[in-house]
Amino acid sequence: MEENTKLIFDAPATDFLEAIPIGNGRIGAMIYGEVLREQVILNESSMWSGSREEANRKDALVYLPQIRKLLKDGQNYEAEQLFAEHFTCQGRGSNFGHGSDAPYGCYQVLGRLHLSYFQAISSGREWCYAVENYLRSLDLVKGTSKIEFTIRGTDYRREWIVSKSQEALYMNLTASKKGRISFSLGLDRDECYDIEKIDDTTIRMTGQLDDGWGKNQGITYACAVSVVVCNGIIKKEKHRVHVSNADEATVIITIRTDLAGFMGRKKVNPKEAVLLDMEKARMITYQAAKEEYTAWYQSQSLCMELKFGNAAVNEQLPTPERIKRFVKGERDPGLIALYVQFAKHQMIASSQKGEFAANLQGLWSDEVQTPWNGDWHLNAQQQIYWLVEKAGLSENHLPFIELTKALVEPGEETAKKYYGSRGWIVHTMTNPWGFTAPLEDSSWGSTTGSSAWQCHHLFEHYLYTRDAVYLRSIYPVMKGAAEFFMDMLVEDRETGYLVTSPSSSPENVFLDNKGRRCSLCEGPSYDRALVRALFDYCMQAQYILQDDDVSLSELKEKYDRLAPIEIASDGRIKEWGKEYPEILPFHRHLSHLWGVYPGNQISYEKTPGLARAAEKTLIARGRTTAGWAIGYRLCLAARLRNPVEGMGYLRDTFKMATSPNLMNLAYHCSENLLHHKLPEIGTAKHQFQLDGNQANAAGVLLFLMDDDARVMESGEMDVQIHLLPALPEELDSGSIKGLCAKGKINISMSWKNGLLIHAALNGIPETTARVRYREEERHIIFDKEGRYIW
Repeated sequence: MEENTKLIFDAPATDFLEAIPIGNGRIGAMIYGEVLREQVILNESSMWSGSREEANRKDALVYLPQIRKLLKDGQNYEAEQLFAEHFTCQGRGSNFGHGSDAPYGCYQVLGRLHLSYFQAISSGREWCYAVENYLRSLDLVKGTSKIEFTIRGTDYRREWIVSKSQEALYMNLTASKKGRISFSLGLDRDECYDIEKIDDTTIRMTGQLDDGWGKNQGITYACAVSVVVCNGIIKKEKHRVHVSNADEATVIITIRTDLAGFMGRKKVNPKEAVLLDMEKARMITYQAAKEEYTAWYQSQSLCMELKFGNAAVNEQLPTPERIKRFVKGERDPGLIALYVQFAKHQMIASSQKGEFAANLQGLWSDEVQTPWNGDWHLNAQQQIYWLVEKAGLSENHLPFIELTKALVEPGEETAKKYYGSRGWIVHTMTNPWGFTAPLEDSSWGSTTGSSAWQCHHLFEHYLYTRDAVYLRSIYPVMKGAAEFFMDMLVEDRETGYLVTSPSSSPENVFLDNKGRRCSLCEGPSYDRALVRALFDYCMQAQYILQDDDVSLSELKEKYDRLAPIEIASDGRIKEWGKEYPEILPFHRHLSHLWGVYPGNQISYEKTPGLARAAEKTLIARGRTTAGWAIGYRLCLAARLRNPVEGMGYLRDTFKMATSPNLMNLAYHCSENLLHHKLPEIGTAKHQFQLDGNQANAAGVLLFLMDDDARVMESGEMDVQIHLLPALPEELDSGSIKGLCAKGKINISMSWKNGLLIHAALNGIPETTARVRYREEERHIIFDKEGRYIW
C-alpha cells in the first residue's frame, strides 16, 4: 500500500504549522525547507525548566471533613472556597499554564539550527528567483523528510532522518553536479545559551534553564552540530561552520540534557555526552545510518497499513491544497488515510520505549513558554494514547505506562497528606518532577479521576497483549490506585451509594441554588465511570494472577455499592451527582461520557437506554469546539454507531482545527453559543496539540473495527469484535492490514460499496472470540496456526 503515504508541499514553510515534524522519541525537529536561509527547530523530550518542589500542603487533611460536610449539605460554593484556600497545592502550581519561570516548569524549545546556502547567494541574489521544481515531503513509510529543487540546471536535495541507534539527527545534502554544496551553519535559542567551537567541524551550544526559584540552577543541556564533507572545504570561524564547494555534505546534530530519567533519577553530563554521541554518529556513513533508521522506522510504520477508496486521485497534490478542497466538500478518502498514517508517524516520532511519554506537544515546540506548559494533562488529553494499540504500536504505549508507574511514589504522599488514604493519586496534570497535588485553581485542579484513567491504559495494554508477566508487574500500580478510592469514597446521603468527594467534572462549571458558579461536587459521572472501571480491572487482573484474595474481596464489596451512571430528567446523561443548571451547554469536555469511550460500559449492544441518553448528550453538546474535543466527539459517535455524525466531526476537524501540515490545533471557543465565528485557520495562529491528531485517527479506526474484552472468573478471556460497525458512506471502499484487537488478535480486511469482502483474523491458536458483522455474530475458534477467515 504505497498510495497516500507522503505529505507534499510545493513551497517552503513560513511558520511552525507548515513545517515537517520528525523525531526518534527523544530528539525532534521541525523542517522548514527554505532555499536560501533556513531555520530548523530542534527539540529534546526532557528539555524542561523548573525543579522539584514540595507542593503538598501540610494541613490539607484537617480541612477535608469540613469540605465534605459542606458538599453533603448542598453548600458547594462554600466548599469550593474552603478548597481554594486550604486544599489546593502549596506554591504557584502550574502558574496557570505559564510555568516557564515557576518551579512547576515548562517543556521548551531546545534551539534553532540556522543554515545559509551559498549556491544562490555567491553568484548573485537573482538566483533566489530561479528556483524550479520545488518539493518538500515527508515519507510516512520510511520516515524521511526531503527538500528538492532545481537552480539553473542543478538539482539539489536535502534529506533528514533522526537515527535511534545513533541518537543523532542527520541532514544529508547532495547536488546533481559536483562541487555545488556550499553553506554555513550556526546554533542559537531565545535565552540561556552559550556557543563554543570544539574543532574545525564542530560547534556546541550549552546552557542551564531556570529552576523556578529565580536562579539558573535547573537542568543543563548541550547540543553539538558537526559536518562531514566529501571533497569540500571547511572554513574556520568562532561560532559557525562554513562549507564550500563540496560534492556532498552531512550535518549531524546530537542533543542531551541531565534530566535523562523521569524525576531526574538518571543523570548524564550533557557536555560530554553530546560529543560521545557525535563521535559515534560520525563513525558510520550517512547511507548506513539511513538504512538502519529506515529499518527501525518501518518496523513500526508498516505494522498497520490503510487504504480508502480510489486513494490515488489527489495523492500528487500538495497536502494544503487537498485540505482546502476537502473542506469545500470534495471527496478525498485518501486524505483520511493520510491523516491516520501521519498520526502514526507522530506517535513513532514522539513516544519510544525508554523515553519520556509524548507530552501535549508530542515532542515539537518552538517556544520557551510552550502552550499549557507542554506538560502531561491527565484528563481528556490522555487521548494522546488512544491510537497506539489498534494501530499496531503497542510498544509505543510503554512510555505512558512508565509515566504512570513513576507517579506512584509522589502520589502516595499526596494521598496521605490530602485524603489520609492508602494508595496513590494524581490530579489534573503532572511534570517531570512528579507533581501530583491538586492544582492552584479549585475549579479545574480538583479532579480526582486521573489515576483511574491512567490505569485504564495499563489494563488496556494487557488486554491487547495478553502478557501475564506484564500484568503481574503493573497490578500493584492498579491496586494502589484502587486502594486510594476505596478509602476516599463516601456514602451519598440520599442514595447510600459510594461516591468520590470532593471532586469535579473536568474544567466544567454549574450554578448552585443561589446562582453562583461552582465546580466542586460529590460523585460526578466522570468519577463514577472511572472508579467502576478501575475496580473491575483490578478484579479481572486477580482472576488471572490469583494472589490477592483480600483485595479481591474488598473490591467486590465496594464495587457493588458504587453509584451508577444516571439519566437526567431531560433524557441526557447526568454530568454531576445532582441536576445542576448548566452555564456552558456547549462545553468542550464530555467527561460524563467516559463510560462510552474510552471506557466500554455504555453501548447500544449492552445498555441501549444509556446509549440513547449518551447520544442525546453528545448531540446537545454542539459541534463547534476545541480541536482535541472534536476528536473526542468523533470517537463517541463511532462507538455509538453513528457514522453520519462521526464523518461530520471528521470534516469539522479539517475545517476548524487542521493546519497545513496536518497538525491538530487547540483553542477555546465560546461555550454558551451553539454557533459562533470560526477562526481563520490560514491566518490565525493557534497552538498545536498532539491529542487531537491521535483521537481523530483512533476514531477513524473505530469506524472500521470496535472491540471489547474481559477476563472471566475462570481466567478465560471473552473477546468481542465488531467489523465495520460505523462505516461512513464516504469511506465505503477500502482495505486495512495489521489492525489490532483485544485478545492479541490481528485483522486484515477489505470492503467495497459498504460491504465486507474479506476478513482474515489471526490470534492465539485454539482460543475463541465472538465476531460480529452487521446482524451476524459468530463464535469463532482460531485453528492450530491461529487463523480464521470470515
